[in-house]
Amino acid sequence: MEGLTQINLLVGANNSGKSSLLEAIYLLVAHENPMAVLDVLENRGEFIEATMNDPGEIYHIAEIFRGYQFQKDHKVVIASQKDKQMSLEYTYLDYEMSWPNKDEGEDIVGIRFREPGKADVVGSFDLEEEEGLTRSYSGDAFRFRMDTDDYFVTTERLGLRKITKLWNQVVLTPKEDIVLDTLRILEPNLERIALLNQTTPAMSVQLKIKGNARPVPLGSMGDGMYRIFALALSLVNCENGALFVDEIDTGLHYKALVKMWRLVIETAKRLNAQVFATTHSWDCLVAFHKALNKTEETDLGSVFRLERKNGQIDYVAYTGEELAVAVKHDIEMR
Repeated sequence: MEGLTQINLLVGANNSGKSSLLEAIYLLVAHENPMAVLDVLENRGEFIEATMNDPGEIYHIAEIFRGYQFQKDHKVVIASQKDKQMSLEYTYLDYEMSWPNKDEGEDIVGIRFREPGKADVVGSFDLEEEEGLTRSYSGDAFRFRMDTDDYFVTTERLGLRKITKLWNQVVLTPKEDIVLDTLRILEPNLERIALLNQTTPAMSVQLKIKGNARPVPLGSMGDGMYRIFALALSLVNCENGALFVDEIDTGLHYKALVKMWRLVIETAKRLNAQVFATTHSWDCLVAFHKALNKTEETDLGSVFRLERKNGQIDYVAYTGEELAVAVKHDIEMR
């Protein structure tokens, strides 16, 4: 794709590849973190949660790429044409020669990071019973950047564990103020946020609302508040990194979209973060255009329409100026 900018909005019909593209770019920029592939599977819901009888989570890792089953001598490569350091190779590996003590018949899907002058395998996921499932990771964890500056926001609510981690990284810093300002788009009377040690995410995030004697649980404020909290909290933790948001307008009233986009654009610019988002909404597209115009830097954002042609996925790019023309003349871009 040519013409990527700081804020990139992907549009297109269902099954045109928007979410898959987000996942591919996320895996590419998080190539130093082998756990990124498990993040993608968790976002999709393609894993089995741990239980008391079975403490290890199981992931369907062999089906991470749609329509593709890992086989011997096959590999999948995600790579940037302009940055050789950003490339990632998934290969079906047989460690029999280098790992003679492995169990008979055990197969492994390996993750290979292709760096300049290096081609060795640095991590792997063990497959179970030839079903393409994994519950364990093998590799030297100290070689990897386990904490990331790149975050993927789905339409699902953030879990308590992730909220706590993200909040602890910004509390009592200027970034906390950005989160508060973002939430004030929907609740102007918001004064403070606190995380209490409760059992559910809905009850753990508490809001101090002007005029209310007691804190209000975030979960009682509706999906829009929870969604924009997740968006803001993830964005401020992406300094010098990248944020990926699937269906960015989910749960938000169209009147709030321009303010949302302005905060996303201004925060991304301030923190040197790159944003990739998807939408189906014309209102969201128009709001993106209006927010770009108010920054007087229309080259900060671009829109890419994905479409299927002859079995392949292609794209049409719209710069800020081209987006303005399309919106003015009500040209269908989705």
